Order: sequence, then C-alpha cells, then structure tokens
Amino acid sequence: MQEPSANQQESIAVTTTAGAVAGAVMTPVGGFALTPPWAEGAQLDARFTCAAGISPSLTFVNVATDIVTLALSIVDETTNNSVQWIVANIQPTETALAEGQVPLGSIQAMNSLGTIGFGAPCPPAGETHTYRLTGYGLSQQLELENGVDSATLIQAIELAALDTQSSSFIVTSN
Repeated sequence: MQEPSANQQESIAVTTTAGAVAGAVMTPVGGFALTPPWAEGAQLDARFTCAAGISPSLTFVNVATDIVTLALSIVDETTNNSVQWIVANIQPTETALAEGQVPLGSIQAMNSLGTIGFGAPCPPAGETHTYRLTGYGLSQQLELENGVDSATLIQAIELAALDTQSSSFIVTSN
C-alpha cells in the first residue's frame, strides 16, 4: 500500500454488504467444472442409484495447468453429508471418467455404507434426498492409501484444493 500524500484529505474504503449465500458456488464462465450426465437439481437416473449401483460418467473441463491431480466427492446433504463417494489422485490428463470406472492410480475413501468406492444413492422408500457432487483441482498428489476414512481424505482434498465446483441432484425412492 502506498503512503498517503501530504495533501490527501480522505481515504476510500470499499466494502460490501452482501453476505455469503449458503450452498452457493460461484464458477466463472468458462471456469473449472465437473460435468455430470444430469441437469442441475435433476432426478438421478436409476442406473446410478441402488437400482443398478453404477457410478456415473463424469468429465472435468477447463483444468488449469497448475493442477497436479483431480478429486471428486458425492455427499447426501439430507443426511448430514453422509459420504457416497470420494475419489482422489486422478491425473489431470484423465478428464473423462467412464461409467462404472475409476482411473488407474486413483484412491477411493471408505464411504458411509462401510465399503470402498461408489456407494449408490438409495434413500429410504418414499423419501427424496438431495446430493452434492463436487469436483476439485488439487495442488498436489495426496499421500494416502486406498480405503482411507472419508473424513481424512476430504480434509486432505480441501487443504490442497486450488479449484472447486459443485452441482446437485436428487434421488426419490419408491
């Protein structure tokens, strides 16, 4: 900051009164994103739920050159962010994840169902749950083992995150 001059009569401070909006994610146009095969807030296709239990195809776009690895998470916001899936150490050249697949060399956390990998969303009969998919661009490779607990992996991801982007979807069980 520059020292004030002798003839300076006032200071200008710029502030905002706008508060953060809970759950809002700001992504610049053309910015980093993780694109799923569903529209924002839409009902998830049954093949990605407990009906078939297949993990969805996902695509990372606009990955910056300073990104060392990629990560993703799916949490159930209706049940206090129970973890459905966390994958990390995805190479930035592996921007397209095929349906039912995880990239070689990536690690997955233990999900809230007690298994490693994708835990298909499956709310109780008659309930609708909201899920959040988040993509991360990380500054480093994470030195953790496959099957690590989800809290440890998500903490490491959040500490290394340079870019993030989220979207939501719903699942209604009959």
